[in-house]
Amino acid sequence: MSNNFNELQAAETFLMVVNTGSFAAAAKLKGENPSSISRAIAQLEAHLNIRLLNRTTRQVKITEAGEIYKIHAQRMLESQQEARDALTQLQSGQPHGTVRISLPVIVGEKILAPRLPEFHAKYPEVQLQIDLSNRNALIVEEGFDIALRVGVLQDSTLRARKVATIWRKLYAAPAYLEKHGVPQTPADLVHHQCIAFSQRGDQKEWEFWPKNGAQPSQKHRVLSWLTCSSPMMVVRAIQAGLGLGRSADWMLQGALARGELVEILTDWHCDNPATGGLPMYLVFPPGLSSQLSLKTRVVADFLEQIVRSEFKKAD
Repeated sequence: MSNNFNELQAAETFLMVVNTGSFAAAAKLKGENPSSISRAIAQLEAHLNIRLLNRTTRQVKITEAGEIYKIHAQRMLESQQEARDALTQLQSGQPHGTVRISLPVIVGEKILAPRLPEFHAKYPEVQLQIDLSNRNALIVEEGFDIALRVGVLQDSTLRARKVATIWRKLYAAPAYLEKHGVPQTPADLVHHQCIAFSQRGDQKEWEFWPKNGAQPSQKHRVLSWLTCSSPMMVVRAIQAGLGLGRSADWMLQGALARGELVEILTDWHCDNPATGGLPMYLVFPPGLSSQLSLKTRVVADFLEQIVRSEFKKAD
């Protein structure tokens, strides 16, 4: 065992392997060779005198001892981060450093962009690197500190904080309804042109829940001549009278006020009322919530504040 062995650094490497699922992925994240990662884990196991990970040619599995050590490793790193944050505040009174964020395009442009001067005035030593995309970025692999996700989370290893709920509604332009008629039930949508939002280009069924609860929900595979990954393009196409579409009303307050769009099928929900609509989460890399750095926490708190404020205005 080297006299230079640092258990805290080894514990951080161990958590990276556990969270990413492989030595190669952890090595890529740290910018090191897989052999150095393997060596660090071997040194840690020798130091503790117990096996933490079982390795095969195809996978890495955590042992029972590894599960126990994982909890303590997270606590060690949490304490380290708290100490750093305390010193940072003592020295400057302000968080500092770079925070990488992944946001849907419309959230970044419509909600965050107008509030950036406020954030910069409050936290002048925090630098933001913002990736605007409608795809679900790979948080760990791409090195993001924070991402905003809408809908059910697929990755259970990510830390998540629910910040809002989205309720979609069905809208159309008056000109379209005058030409094609107003659908009275969800079943009528099969006779209409529809505009669909999808991140992968596949066309899914639309499900509707009656507001009176007297009937079961209905699913219909609508005819969508336009499917795109931009929610704002969906709104623009609906405004142009090109079809019916679902959207969250916070995205189109001005168009509704000007009478350019009207809500249809008002007796039906576009999202399941039993689950409270579509959840919106701030998500973070795996670990303990309190392990977030000070700079990440202030950015996350600011994002939550402005999202909640925007959605409150739309209620």
